[in-house]
Amino acid sequence: MATSASTHYAMNTFFSEDKFKRDARAAYERAPPCSSMSHGVQNGRAVTLVRDTAWFAFYESADGRRLAPSSGQGLVMVDYEITNRSNTDIIVTPRRLTVTNAQGQLFNEKVGVGGIQTDQQTPDEGAILPAGQSWIMVSVFDVPPGDYALMVPNGRTEADPEPTWVDGCRIPPPT
Repeated sequence: MATSASTHYAMNTFFSEDKFKRDARAAYERAPPCSSMSHGVQNGRAVTLVRDTAWFAFYESADGRRLAPSSGQGLVMVDYEITNRSNTDIIVTPRRLTVTNAQGQLFNEKVGVGGIQTDQQTPDEGAILPAGQSWIMVSVFDVPPGDYALMVPNGRTEADPEPTWVDGCRIPPPT
C-alpha cells in the first residue's frame, strides 16, 4: 500500500502540472468577453470592472514612463476599476490582475498606474481599499500577441487566508 501511495504521488508530482496552472487554463476556457461583463467580475468583497482593453506597439504612462514590448511581444493595456462594495475595509493584493493564455501560462503586469503604486520599487503588499471606495487603474502586460483571459484577486480582510484568484474575462487578440 505504501508503495502504491508513493508511486501515485511521484506520478502526480513529476508528470502533472501544478494546480495554479490548471486553474489558469480553466479560467481561460470559462472567460466570457470583457465587453459582455457590464457589471464587472464579482471577486469576493470587491468588484473588478474592465473599462477598456487595447493593444499597443509602445505605451507611455501619465507619469512619463515609456514601455516598449520585448522582441516578438505586444503590449496589452487593461483599464479597470476595483470597487469595495462591502462595509469593511479590504486588502487588495499586489499585482491586482494577471493574464493567462489557453495553455495556462501566467503573465504579471509590467507597468501599472492608479490606485496605489504598482512598480517593483514600491510593492503594494497589504494595500487597503476602504469600504465603499474604488480605485481606477491601468495595467500593461508584455505578452506574445494572442487572446488572453484576466484572473482577478479576491478582496479579503486580514482574517482571510491568502488571496485566491477568480475567473475574469477574455481580452481579444490584436487586430
